[in-house]
Amino acid sequence: MIRTIVNEAGDAIGETNLDGMLIKGHHRVDAELKLGHKLFFRTSGALTRINCITIDHTAHKIRLAVDGFSRESSPQHTA
Repeated sequence: MIRTIVNEAGDAIGETNLDGMLIKGHHRVDAELKLGHKLFFRTSGALTRINCITIDHTAHKIRLAVDGFSRESSPQHTA
């Protein structure tokens, strides 16, 4: 299942897998973060704020999580 990432204006800017690993929109997400904009997951029309963003520039990976917990670090969390 793919989750859509949207900015404060509701524009789709990227996509993640269920583990929160960004798979599309790396440059747009990076630009939004540099501007200090809030990001949200859009699932079934509802928006869920993304509270934790981990960027690994060496591996070129961005991990996004809700409530500070990624699905990988907390298996019982259902983000």
